[in-house]
Amino acid sequence: MVQFLYPDWPENCGKPAVKPNTATARVVNGEEAIPHSWPWQASPMLPIPYMHGCGGSLIHEEWILTAAHCFIPLNVPSFWRMCLGKHHMNSSMDIPSAEECYKVDAIIRHKGFVYEQDRTDITNDIALVHLAKPVSMTREISPICLPKPGVVIPAGIPCFVTGWGDEKGRSMQTVGNLFPKVAEKLNQAALPIIDFQTCSKPVYWWDTLRPSMICAGYESPDELKSACQGDSGGPLACATAAGANTAWEVHGIVSFGPQGCIRDKKPSVFTRVSAFSDWIDSNIKKYIYESGKSI
Repeated sequence: MVQFLYPDWPENCGKPAVKPNTATARVVNGEEAIPHSWPWQASPMLPIPYMHGCGGSLIHEEWILTAAHCFIPLNVPSFWRMCLGKHHMNSSMDIPSAEECYKVDAIIRHKGFVYEQDRTDITNDIALVHLAKPVSMTREISPICLPKPGVVIPAGIPCFVTGWGDEKGRSMQTVGNLFPKVAEKLNQAALPIIDFQTCSKPVYWWDTLRPSMICAGYESPDELKSACQGDSGGPLACATAAGANTAWEVHGIVSFGPQGCIRDKKPSVFTRVSAFSDWIDSNIKKYIYESGKSI
């Protein structure tokens, strides 16, 4: 297990105070989530006025995990706010004081993310966002766990993707589309993992896919809309155990999908978080060292 530098790395992560509805293993068109049952869900927003651009996951009181392409072309920390505790996109409809928005003082994108120069390469689509002040954990806001380094979720396991993606097409944000259409409420969908050998076949994603990615979704034509639930940068959450000991880990970061998200044999593709454990650890340590922050 990677030894993170923070002595206060959250130990009670991945255990929402409000239990999510996981009774339906196959959610074809997605469904509204129980409010605040995915309390790590973040909404990165631009104050022009506030506009939802992507998704993200709270992994520590000071850190949001998201996709690198969410910051094309606006990679300026002061432009962004990370909003937590949301259910309704219109904040006035949420529980009073449930939502909190935080200023950003650093955006760390993977240096190997070269999509802006090479539009055929979407590897290393991962970013860390440092918040200007620590998050106050509440019933509606708490972190998700990180997976163990290198772990690969077996095929067929249903994980949940969450986000405010376009309800009409339920299409995820494609790379470079800064402001996708959004739903009024946070939605969730159960997507089964598709093994790498299958998803890298020519009729699937072929040479676009890398071992550092995860495919998840359904394959038959009548289920295709389930393959692109949620916004880019948002979490693909998988349960570590059943029953009272259930804890959720962020195994994927929504990265890309087919145009329109309704193409046969083109499931959603996620950045595999466990492939970047060392990157997450080393960049947090580097930030602490360079910023002179004490721990």
